[in-house]
Amino acid sequence: ASEIAMRKHVQDSLDAVALASSDSLDRARRIALMGRADSIETARLAFEATRAAEQAAAKNGLLRDELGMVVLFDVARSEISSEGRAALDRKAAILEANPGVRLQITGACDERGSESYNMALGERRTSAVRTYLIGKGVAAERLDGMSSGETSPVDAGHDEAAWARNRRTEFAIVSGNALLAME
Repeated sequence: ASEIAMRKHVQDSLDAVALASSDSLDRARRIALMGRADSIETARLAFEATRAAEQAAAKNGLLRDELGMVVLFDVARSEISSEGRAALDRKAAILEANPGVRLQITGACDERGSESYNMALGERRTSAVRTYLIGKGVAAERLDGMSSGETSPVDAGHDEAAWARNRRTEFAIVSGNALLAME
């Protein structure tokens, strides 16, 4: 009887250990699943944050490209074309949404005409663009202007196609160049 009691006691102990192990294993699985769920949620949040940052950077790049887009002019003219006004309207909207941004506007010309004539024409082009943007609500102190005349061609060719690319105003962000946004 004592041996039977001993076996019963050993079996009860083994059953208790098995039950405890099973409970521990189940508990460990639940904890692991919760940990994995936390890891999955953390990974999802990190992915979403990365995606949002990439989208913001892409949008920032597009806005910078738009601000940097040149405005072209006809031969010996400083009047802004309808395409130029549309480009300036887009720039004005970006500047309105980013009040810390300051632009340098540089008027340029093709190689035809005297140096002094081209410097003056570049100034008139810069002035026309500044005046237009100011009329759209951009503060004058945010718009620096200058002329490069014929000294900075973007196309060194000597034909109408090259000259057309050189008759322009250029734009460069000189301050407030943090992440740009649109409302």
